[in-house]
Amino acid sequence: MKTPRNEPTCCSQVIGSTWAQEHYETESHDARPRALALRRAGFRVSVTALGEQVTSLGRVRITMLTIKNNDGGPLNIDALPSVKVVR
Repeated sequence: MKTPRNEPTCCSQVIGSTWAQEHYETESHDARPRALALRRAGFRVSVTALGEQVTSLGRVRITMLTIKNNDGGPLNIDALPSVKVVR
């Protein structure tokens, strides 16, 4: 399902008051450039391999990014670099 593109494509995005999570297909290799862009923008990012998940597309290996502010305060959603979310 990997397709050539310039912008990382996110499978889903969940935003809380002090954090955000984004899920990417591991095979697309989109998680790493997105994590680098978020870190350059001043966010603290952790990357976690979730392994195979059952989705409407079948079994897909997923990588999750957890995004927080460096100061631990509320997350400024407007400051997040844009990402294409495909559900």
